[in-house]
Formats: sequence, C-alpha cells, structure tokens
Amino acid sequence: MKVVAIAPYNGLKEVIRSVKNKMNHIDMDIEIGDLEEGVKLAKEAEANGADIIISRGGTARLIQKNVKVPVIEIEVSAYDLLRVFTLIKDSDEKKAIVGFGNVIESAKTISNLIDVEISAYTIEHEKDVVPKLKELQRNGYQIIVGDTVTVHYTEILGLNGILLTSGKESVQKAIDDAVKFEKVYVPKKNKQILPKALLDQHEKAFLIMDKYGEIVYRNHQAQKIEGAISDDKLKRWIKELAAHKELKTLLKYKRNLLLIHGYFISFDHLELICLEITIENKQRLSLINGLKITNTSSNNSLQTLNWFTANNNIMKDAISKAKTFTLKDENVLIYGEAGTGKEQLASLMHIGSNRSSYPFLVIDCEVIDSNGWNQIFKYRSNDLGIIFNNLSGTIYLKKIDKLSIANQKLLLEFLERDEPKPRFISSSIANIDQQVNAELFLYELYLILSPLKIQIPPLRERKEDFETLVKLFINKFNYEYGREIAGIRQEALQLLQKKVWTRNIDELIQFMKEIILLAKGPFINIEDVASAEEKHELKFPVITDIPMDKTLKEIELAIIKKVFKEEDENHSQTAKRLGINRSTLWRKLKD
Repeated sequence: MKVVAIAPYNGLKEVIRSVKNKMNHIDMDIEIGDLEEGVKLAKEAEANGADIIISRGGTARLIQKNVKVPVIEIEVSAYDLLRVFTLIKDSDEKKAIVGFGNVIESAKTISNLIDVEISAYTIEHEKDVVPKLKELQRNGYQIIVGDTVTVHYTEILGLNGILLTSGKESVQKAIDDAVKFEKVYVPKKNKQILPKALLDQHEKAFLIMDKYGEIVYRNHQAQKIEGAISDDKLKRWIKELAAHKELKTLLKYKRNLLLIHGYFISFDHLELICLEITIENKQRLSLINGLKITNTSSNNSLQTLNWFTANNNIMKDAISKAKTFTLKDENVLIYGEAGTGKEQLASLMHIGSNRSSYPFLVIDCEVIDSNGWNQIFKYRSNDLGIIFNNLSGTIYLKKIDKLSIANQKLLLEFLERDEPKPRFISSSIANIDQQVNAELFLYELYLILSPLKIQIPPLRERKEDFETLVKLFINKFNYEYGREIAGIRQEALQLLQKKVWTRNIDELIQFMKEIILLAKGPFINIEDVASAEEKHELKFPVITDIPMDKTLKEIELAIIKKVFKEEDENHSQTAKRLGINRSTLWRKLKD
C-alpha cells in the first residue's frame, strides 16, 4: 500500500514522521501543503499511484472533493483539546472554539471537565467560518481556537488564533484506519490524462479565461506555472480588471518572478481576459540588496497578528489605529524601537487592505545601494522600473531614517508623479521630526510618507501583555516544531518577566523558540528557562575587522561604532557589551 500524508503545517509533518518511523511496513511519503496547495499535492500523488491519502481538517475535506482515491482525515482527539485548553485556561480574554460538530461536542465535554470558560460554536460548512468569526469579533471575543482554515481567517480579522494541533495519538489512529481500509478496498489506478501539448512556442505564458475565471486556453509556458495563481487572487484581479480595464503586477513562484499584464480581448463575439506573463528569473532581483518580495496569500496563519494582542493601552491604541488605517489608501509611518514588530504590523495592514492580492515589497533603506534604488524607482522602458512604477501593492520602507538624501530625492520625484502608485508604509527607529530639523530628511518627503502615524511601545512598557505573549509563542512553536507543550510554570514565567529584553519582541521570540526546543516535559519549568538563558547569553556577535593600523583612539572608536550598530543603536545594550556605563558611552559617541 502506498500512502501519501499531506500535513497542513510543518509541526504535523514531524509528528507523522515520528509515528511512521515505528511502522516499517507502511510505504508513506509525507508532504506539506494547506488547502489549495494540499489539493495540488494530492492530485500529484494520485497521478503517481497513491492508494490512500491522509490529511487533516479543511485540507482533508478539500482534497476529498478533488481526488478519486480514499482520503482519511486525522481527527482531533480529546488529548489534543485538553492540551490547547490547558494552554489558554488562565487567560482573561474572551475565548471561543469554532469547528464542526464532532469536535465541538468533545470540546464542550473537555471544557466542563477542566473548568475552562470557553464558548463553543458549531459550523456546518467552511463558508460559515468568516461570518461566525465576524460575529464573535463584534461580541468582544479575542482568542479563537480552531483548525488551520479557522485560524487563517481569524488572524486576518485581527483576532488571536490558536491552532488545534494533532498529537501522536490522532496520527496513529489515522494510519491504523488506512491499514484497515486497504484490506477491503483495492484502489483503481486512475491516471491523469496529460493535456495535449500546445504548439505555441512563445517565451511568454498566456492564460485566457472568461469573466468568471474559467480557463479557456493556456499555452505550454502557462502549463509550467500552473498553480502559481490562487483562485482568491484570480477573483481579485478580475474585479480589478473590470474596474480599470488593465492590470500590472508581479508574483513570486518557485525560483521565478512572474511579471503579469492583464487586459481584455475579443474573440468570436466574446469578451475574454488575457493574462500575459513574462517569466523572469528571481536571480536578477536578488542582485538588489535590501529588496524582498512576498505574496501575502500564504496559509502560514501564525505569522500575522500573534504578538499584536494587547491589554496595554498604548499598544491597544496602536492596534486600533492599524485596523483603521488598513482600510485607507494613505501612506503610513510606524515608529518603534528595534524588534517591536513594525514590519509584521505593516505586513498585516497590507493583508487586510484592498491591495492584499498584490505583492508586499520590503525595501531595507539601510542596506539598499543607489544602483538598486535606481532600478526600482527610475522609470525606464524594458526594465524592472516599469513593473515597480505600475505596481498596485504595498511597498514597505524599512528604516526610512537611514535613507540617504540622494535616494530621498529620487523617491520624492517618484511620489510626485501624477500616476497610480503603490501604497507606502514606512518605519523608523529615529524621530524623523528631529532629522527634518537637522536637514537630514527632506521635509516634503516626510509630509508625503506620514499623513498617518502609529507608535509601537517597547516590550518593557507592555507588562500587562507579557504572559499572553509567552503563551501565544508556545502555540506558535508547537505548530512549527511539532511540540506538545501545554503551558509554563508560574516561577518560570516570573523569571522571564525579570529579563531585560533589549531587542523587544524579536528577542522574546528567539528565546521562546530555544525554550520550546529544549523543554523536556509538558510544561516549561524554571530549569528550561535557565538552560535557554545560558545558551542565549553566549550568542553575542564577534567583533572583527578591527583597523590595527590606526591609533588607539581610532581603534576604540571603530569598536564602539561596530557594537553600537550591532545592537541597533541601543545605548544600554551597547554599554553592557563594552563593559562601560551609559554616560561614558554617550560621551565617547559624542566625541
């Protein structure tokens, strides 16, 4: 029997692998793919002779509709529910679990047994998920437990999603069911009939469809990128075309960048949509240091709003502004110390906006050079500049305070053109007002980039949020690494609260990852924290490239500058590493 297991998330893959390794008689391949990606993998598995497919939740149900081989679903066990409820039991926020009937009935029983205050809501179809979540949001619920589909939409709406992960018991039962099923069922080998090769040898891909998105024709190059464009993205593009008659965007796919030009064509008295796609090797863009392109239809739902939960008033205000600004088209400037989550917040705002089906470009203003900047923002025919000039997505300018005056002028010229432009979200550690006064930043550019502003507080000012954040990260790394940590002991939490988190949320995330990987039992204890802390403190970067041909004072200044930069210009952490007090550091920096 040939079995293919399709895990909607990486942690489940690791659990399946650990169970499978104890069952040598099972020929099993394990893949990762959620929803549409899972369906694509299932179709490939069916074509390659798979007898049975094992998957979970919404992905399993979607696969069942698209393949002819049997699909066995990994069920949610009582232990899976118990583990998640234990994790969120002590949270003061309103909690709910959303799922199908069998899961909800078990959830009610478990919650009553362990005295967890959590509301349970049954849904009949996946189309009911979003309306139910919106209803819960209106009623003040903040934590939603569910499967990958539920959590995905939960976090798009700005709530905190806790994924109901499957443990070894549930996986073992699914494999046992597959073995039993095989004994009474001999699957037919329904080979997919390969589409007849098209004669069109054009180097571009052409995808032609009707106004409902049904494919009418695709050439040979388009077949190579089948699956690159999701149904959701296609629907958004069709609406865009209906409104503006033309579409220009770009999309990452495997090792390529797809430059997409959409327009209407007439054929046999029908109005059809043509997507003309140039397939560009991503290596060309990778030569531009400081540029990163992401497509935000990813199903990795735990990368959105996890650490933007808040009881802290300043953070609540930041989240409230972000939700309001998400629906606007004006540019936004985000202030905050290093590691507070500015880029994650910008990405979330893009995901929730009308531009979410278009790319999210990250430009690190501290890293990118003038050549790369010119390629992006100078309009030149037959160049990447055309794509960026017509992009409908969002450009995130990271560390805008580090941008040189020359590049500021080029950006200002671009922004002052009378033509459609992407939305800009910028971030800064430094106070731009002070830079404007010191003539280090162009006042006109500042006005264009900052009609809307958000301030994110450092972690040290968010004491009310600390415990909730820790528990959310436990869930995050349970999901990513297949761990089954149920919570954290109070004394271990108190030890974490005493630490100085100079790099804010980023440092807490890295630290929690180490703890989760090192923890031996179901609960994180004080020994786990101490062990991770010992390893964490040894991770200071090594100072290299010291100019030994300089004077002692110049060598000292070079070392101070290097450490200061490595510590994101944080005075306290720099002084600590150098073994001097802050006043001495301030004086030396001033000199």
